[in-house]
Amino acid sequence: MTMKPDDNQDEVRVWRTQSGHDIAYRQITGAGPTVLWLGGFKSDMTGTKAQVLADMAVRAGFGFVRFDYFGHGATGGDWNAARIGLWRQDVLEVVDNLTKGPLVVVGSSMGGWMTTLLIKDRPERIKGAGFIAPAPDFTHALMLPNLNPEERHALTVSGAFVMTGYDQGVTMSQAFFDEAKDHLVFGAPLTFDGPVRILHGMKDDVVPWSHGVKLAEHISSGDVRLTLIKDGDHRLSGPEDLKLLTAMVQELIDA
Repeated sequence: MTMKPDDNQDEVRVWRTQSGHDIAYRQITGAGPTVLWLGGFKSDMTGTKAQVLADMAVRAGFGFVRFDYFGHGATGGDWNAARIGLWRQDVLEVVDNLTKGPLVVVGSSMGGWMTTLLIKDRPERIKGAGFIAPAPDFTHALMLPNLNPEERHALTVSGAFVMTGYDQGVTMSQAFFDEAKDHLVFGAPLTFDGPVRILHGMKDDVVPWSHGVKLAEHISSGDVRLTLIKDGDHRLSGPEDLKLLTAMVQELIDA
C-alpha cells in the first residue's frame, strides 16, 4: 500500500498538555500499527533517523508520530524545569491523545528509557518495541559514575555541573538526578511479551553496547533479538545503519 499524504500531514502541530505546556509534534496517518518515535537526550524530531522513518511511513502507508519532549526542539521550555518524569508524562500525553490502537515504539538512546517506561505504563498498547543504542537509567548507570573530578565537585558544591559535548553546555542539576531515581527500570522486572529488537554499535562511546545486552536480558519477552554493529557509533545514522533501522521497524510491524 502506498499512501499519498495530505498537504497538512507531517506539519508541525501543537498539543496542549494537562499540565499546561505545549508539545510540538508531527503526525502521518496510515493503516496498521502506528510507529511512535521516541528520540534521545537533547535531540529533536527532525533528526536523520526520525526523518527516514517518516519517509518510510509515507511510502509504506503506516501511521507515524514523532514529537519533541519538554525542553527540546520546537517544544521548548525552561531546561532547568525538565525532568525524566516530565518527559515520561509527555510520552503518555502523546500516546493517549494523539494515537489509537496498537503501537510499534522505537526509542533511540534516552528514548529507549522512555520506551521501557511506556512498556510499564501502557503495556496493552504496545505491539512491538525497537531500541537503538538504548540508555535506560542513564542518569545513574552511565552519567553519574563517569563524572570527571571537576563535574563531581561542581555538583557537590553548587548542585549542578555543565555537561559538554553538545552545541552548547547542558546544565545538569542534582534535582534532576534526584527525581530520576523514581523512574529507574533496571531495579524491577520489565514484563513484556511482544517482539523486541535492539540495534547497538560496538564503537558507541556514549552508551556502551553492554548496556544494550543488559536491556535484552532484563526484558521478559522470549522474542528478543540484539544486533551488534561492529563499526557502529552512538548515532547509527550511516546508510547501512539506516537500512537496519527500516528493516527492524518493518519486522516489528509485520510481527
